[in-house]
Amino acid sequence: MKFLDYKKVLCLSPHPDDVEYSMLGTIIKCHETSFSVLCMTKGGTKCLNTVDDNRLVEVKRAWETANASNATIYFSNCSLFEDKDRDPGWVNYIENKFIKEGNYDCILIPTKDDSMFEHRFVNGLAAALARHSPISIIEYRTPSTLNSWQPNLFINIGNFYDRKLESLDCFTSQQDKRYFTKSALDMFHMNFQCGKKGIDVVEQFKIIEIYDIIDK
Repeated sequence: MKFLDYKKVLCLSPHPDDVEYSMLGTIIKCHETSFSVLCMTKGGTKCLNTVDDNRLVEVKRAWETANASNATIYFSNCSLFEDKDRDPGWVNYIENKFIKEGNYDCILIPTKDDSMFEHRFVNGLAAALARHSPISIIEYRTPSTLNSWQPNLFINIGNFYDRKLESLDCFTSQQDKRYFTKSALDMFHMNFQCGKKGIDVVEQFKIIEIYDIIDK
């Protein structure tokens, strides 16, 4: 199965665990699509001294557990977003390292309606990165996505949910967070309209711009 018939997709993960929490099941399921996952920072903040290399180790362990051969994980050389000149620095980095040589069909980003300001910042990079090519832009729901956000794409991951939960257990530094409890995870993967149609476990997305890239 492919993700929307795409061959190659770039996923921007502002912090460790963002992509894994939000769409790991979709990546496992859509094994015919190649996913490049860029973990942009180590997470945390400089003022609170919460930057930790161990979180990158957790990312690696999570993907080893997921055993998703269609995913390639990349790490930037930045601990924090401040380590690069905001918009131009990050756009230039991603454009030169990924977009120009990657032949990506789609970029996946956190939502614009998000309580986490760094998620909103990464959301704002997509338009610049896709300005020269017919690269589709799709938002993925995160634990900090606001209720004002409305998804329009639902991926059934019921057969892959247990595998995803096992991978998320690798984020040991986050297990004390409320959103990592089993009940919160179950609620995150529910949608009423999907549930009443018999689809109980979903990951949610919003198509912002989508292009037909197949020329036949």
